[in-house]
Amino acid sequence: MNERKRKVRNGCVVILKKCLSYATTLFLVLIIALSGFLFASKMNGGKTTLFGSEIMVVLSGSMAPTFDTGSIVAVKPVNFGDIKQGDIVTFKNEDDLTITHRVVEVTGQGLITRGDANNGNDTMPVTQDRLIGQVEFYVPLLGYLIEFIRSKVGMLVFLGVPGIYLIVSQVMKLFKMMKEAGAQTS
Repeated sequence: MNERKRKVRNGCVVILKKCLSYATTLFLVLIIALSGFLFASKMNGGKTTLFGSEIMVVLSGSMAPTFDTGSIVAVKPVNFGDIKQGDIVTFKNEDDLTITHRVVEVTGQGLITRGDANNGNDTMPVTQDRLIGQVEFYVPLLGYLIEFIRSKVGMLVFLGVPGIYLIVSQVMKLFKMMKEAGAQTS
């Protein structure tokens, strides 16, 4: 009976070690991908693009409940004439701030927009020269992570911690190999 329990326990340990190894590998791949993504953003003047869409972080709740603060939106450039009522667009307002709101009306003066959580329309119609693009999709809460990674502390955490982990794990493997080699020569 004890032998059977030992085999089961050893089997569980092996499975746990493999799962931990796969999870660690996946975590490191994700960190490397995010770091590369954000590094490319820094090289591109702060603009983050993915598959032809600009990725932007939602900084206010004006579009709730459609998407909340901290979400990211993918904004794809479109022809001004292709925009229709109900589309969600991103544009520069009269103060040169980037805004993402829904089109409530298309007029000869431009697009009349309003945030889903707002009671009134935006003050100025969106003209062709101020349109950035149309929202293609959004991902909730991911913006908080992106903003953290863009910070100095975030860069340190997302680059430093995995770097230290890789160095320590490789040194530990080296010592283990040296110990095994020493045991075999004795």
